[in-house]
Amino acid sequence: MVAEKKEDIVDQVRKEVEKELGMKEGKLVETVIGPEDSRPPQEQFINATRLRFNNINNELYRQYLYPNGANITINFPLKLSIDNRNIHRVFDSTGLSYFIPPSWIGIVSKAKPGAPNFT
Repeated sequence: MVAEKKEDIVDQVRKEVEKELGMKEGKLVETVIGPEDSRPPQEQFINATRLRFNNINNELYRQYLYPNGANITINFPLKLSIDNRNIHRVFDSTGLSYFIPPSWIGIVSKAKPGAPNFT
């Protein structure tokens, strides 16, 4: 009977500690808030063309949609150039350069919080 009481007390204390620590079913549950701007560090942009590149760093991502259902998603795009043939050139924050021919049927983008949706 004494052993049962010790087990009950230990179980009760364990439950109280788990509750205090925010644990559920013996697992620690924690809410983690990431940085407000979690994009990767920006890469150096060098334009050796006569093309004009506009800032699109207000976008979290840019997605090009194609008639066959395919898409190209560019995360954290920084620069965009559109030439007279409607070819898009996009530079992203990881240093990747994208050449997007005009066969796409639409573009989807999402602005960063507080940034304009269209500029």
